[in-house]
Amino acid sequence: MADEAPKYFAVLTDAGAALEARALETGKGVVLTHIVVGDANLQEVTPNPNVTSLVHEVCRRPIDARSRDANDPKVTLLHATLPADVGGFWIYELGVVGHLEGEEEEVLYAYANHGRYYKMLPQDGQTITHELTIPIIQSTDAELTIEVADDGYATRQEYLLLSALVEALRHTRRAVWTLETAVAAGELLPLPEGVTYIPGHNAVSLSFDGLNCHQGAHAQFEEVEAESDGYARAVRLLFDAPEGAEFEILIRGHSDALSLHDAPETATGLTARINALEKSLSQVADGAAYITPPSEIHNP
Repeated sequence: MADEAPKYFAVLTDAGAALEARALETGKGVVLTHIVVGDANLQEVTPNPNVTSLVHEVCRRPIDARSRDANDPKVTLLHATLPADVGGFWIYELGVVGHLEGEEEEVLYAYANHGRYYKMLPQDGQTITHELTIPIIQSTDAELTIEVADDGYATRQEYLLLSALVEALRHTRRAVWTLETAVAAGELLPLPEGVTYIPGHNAVSLSFDGLNCHQGAHAQFEEVEAESDGYARAVRLLFDAPEGAEFEILIRGHSDALSLHDAPETATGLTARINALEKSLSQVADGAAYITPPSEIHNP
């Protein structure tokens, strides 16, 4: 039995496909800038590639995030937020507008229908934001640039990233263990089961028989590359450690949250503020004194 076609979907418009073709021909990129919102004169619409504009545009918002479809990596999801103070209209249709790099003339690159929804303005103490998401699939290999706005509004994706970051920074992990076999200089020192870290965050402190081990100049240990899941489970010792030596490791809270964007680009807006928050809290952790809770003090 064939899968039922989705009721709500998006299409690349003929104008969008032509824009990609021009981009390939001229060696320029396609720049996507806004998601446009329409009420379609309060009528349901079916996306058609030959449309060149919304039936009735009522609002447009800068694109404020992008992500990949978890089920299809070829699909890019564009997100825009309608803040609480924007509304008073129905939503029936959406579009993505863009232009050729270096030019100003914009075209409707993609068009989608939307389930009937009324975006209200604040009333009776209620404030409602609404996040718009529209999927796009390129028809060519033209370079695609998505302008991401910095307007101070946090999208759901940014909120989840920030939540993951704050949660990670709250926890400091500590482990003490005794070597069952000697480890020679240059060899890996496996960490106890369940103890992991993300290389490059300078979050690891190590001590040997009660003495702190240094990193950087005159280093006594090094972080190692992460495994396939993004975590490291060992450090490399730069001195000989005999059997029976006691090690203690302290892993300060650091974030395993993924970047907002899957391609390298200059961090702006909330992304930059999140990065600054992580750096600031890490610096606080570096200067903090960690006191062993009474429950962990063992009297001889």
